[in-house]
Amino acid sequence: MVMVKIVLKWMGVILFICGVLAANLPAQQKQSEEKSAYGSKFFDELRTIFGRFRDMDLQRVFLEAQPIQCSELLGRKGEWRPVAFFNEDRKLGDWCRESLQEVKNDLEVYVFKGSCKGDQDSIEVTTEFPTAESMEDFNLRKINLNQMDITVNDPAKVLLNRQTMAYTFELPYLFLTGQRGSLRTYSFNAPNRNSAYAPEVSGRWECKMVSSKEVAYRFLICRTTTVPRGSAGRNRKFEPSFGSAAFYILSDGMEAQTSVKVLTSDGNPSSENPEDTSTTPVSPARPSLIREEKVDPAGR
Repeated sequence: MVMVKIVLKWMGVILFICGVLAANLPAQQKQSEEKSAYGSKFFDELRTIFGRFRDMDLQRVFLEAQPIQCSELLGRKGEWRPVAFFNEDRKLGDWCRESLQEVKNDLEVYVFKGSCKGDQDSIEVTTEFPTAESMEDFNLRKINLNQMDITVNDPAKVLLNRQTMAYTFELPYLFLTGQRGSLRTYSFNAPNRNSAYAPEVSGRWECKMVSSKEVAYRFLICRTTTVPRGSAGRNRKFEPSFGSAAFYILSDGMEAQTSVKVLTSDGNPSSENPEDTSTTPVSPARPSLIREEKVDPAGR
């Protein structure tokens, strides 16, 4: 069931601590947790990545990016947030987060959950997007951040593409936001809480790891394209034009871990990470309004 949530409290990214828990935690422990995510060097690294990618062929950058390990994708609650954006055609826009406050003000989130079992990884991603209407009202200071409407989508299955070594998923949760002749524009942000999904398209995501010697934090580069959905869409010839692909940089704000190779009982190597002993503050529970609308992933 697809839901629209009303956020009742200030929603931080990973630094948020429930009021009840915060009251019981020592001040020193809370300060340590606050420094554990989106640390002082995070935005320096992000600006380095953004500056380097800004003038590069992003299709080539994506193809040359490294795969991310399943355990890294799911680590630290598996919550990833957009911290930079590029369109393949730079004239259509790009942006980069400059501060923790900007990250906290963006309520878009991708939550990966599941289990890592080699060729039998079982992963799903749940996505949340604020509505365009509430974002506009917030920017005009008509409402507070805790009053924004959030569309929460049903989980989508995540698969590893063995050819590209990218984790891939499709989100049939796009909204038609404009039309000029035959040209249509879509967004994951609903115009308002009563908007209906566009049944004819889906958003395809392919995510790999941004890795280089100067990057210590976890960053994903995700190539996104809008593709036809359903039998009618599959029968139409679809040739993406230049500028139809967008690239997001997602991060969970945490430093990457070093993986350890071990042997299983059958002698096959598997990858495990050291046990995660850090505590990641959780977001408070939020009541929701149910949207009486189901999305058929097959587009039937």
